[in-house]
Amino acid sequence: MPNLSRTQQQTNQLGQLLKTAGGRQKLAASLGPSLRRRRDYMSIARKALMVETLPDGALPIYDKEFDTQAMTVGSTPGGSFVEAFVVGEEGGDIVRVTKPKRVTVPTFEIVSNPMIPITQIKERRFDLVARSLNLAKAEVGAAEDGYVFSLFDGIAAAANAQGTIDATAGISFDPIYNPDLPVSAPLDINSMADGFGSVLRHDISVAFCFFNPRDYTDLLKWTQQNIDRETQRKLLKTGVMGYLWGSTLLQSRKVGYGCIYILADAEFLGVLPERVPLTVMSADRPDLRQIGFSIFEVVGFLCFNPSGVQRLTVTGRFNLSNNIGEN
Repeated sequence: MPNLSRTQQQTNQLGQLLKTAGGRQKLAASLGPSLRRRRDYMSIARKALMVETLPDGALPIYDKEFDTQAMTVGSTPGGSFVEAFVVGEEGGDIVRVTKPKRVTVPTFEIVSNPMIPITQIKERRFDLVARSLNLAKAEVGAAEDGYVFSLFDGIAAAANAQGTIDATAGISFDPIYNPDLPVSAPLDINSMADGFGSVLRHDISVAFCFFNPRDYTDLLKWTQQNIDRETQRKLLKTGVMGYLWGSTLLQSRKVGYGCIYILADAEFLGVLPERVPLTVMSADRPDLRQIGFSIFEVVGFLCFNPSGVQRLTVTGRFNLSNNIGEN
């Protein structure tokens, strides 16, 4: 066997380390960290929904609660007077299901396919493979949150079309929906109280409030008497900022600027059926000399009780949430 030069030995040793996750971790530990532009995105919107892992072959079908009384004009006992909202096939438009007794939730894929040139793996002074996986998972989580917030926007649009509001008192008389509450900047404690009241009037408690980071700055200016702030760094990284009257305050860049969601407990709000949880599969391209991964999940989104959604819109800031761009 011919003698190998020092450079060749190092190259061979590097190649062996790159073949396994443990080897890449060992290599990355001896090198410097990557220079990051911002923290990885943490999926938070699914906190507001009941996550149900579907057994193999099970359909995401849900029965509405039995109605023993005629609650609205034209409804009959035994029917279902509350409409449901789902994200349509292939993540399309929001679908409004009128007076359903049973709701079928379309499930679809959310996918990210990172591809890494082998030359880049050898050039970068950090574990490029692990970093690419983390970024791809964050991308899937951000897309998931975009769908959830778009679902809440669809409910708010329906509420605005159907709600009857006293212009002088600003009170909604609709028995089901909570039309938008326009508020002036900066966001104050009275506006939040009005939003809470819109949900509480349906005999359901408020569990979560979602903000865009630029709107949450208004709450940072509140006194400690009004808000119980979160101080644990590990929770702050997940978007949890504090607590207000028993509800959890969260911020996300996927929430539209000037848009605040006040939501009921998950058991009174919606379901996230999960056909396939977040999965990582190898998708290498030897012909292109690239290491690749297919990162995906198969999920659906359902809000079965629009009474549990209240949207506040800040005058001069309001911008719809979306699942494509950043706000």
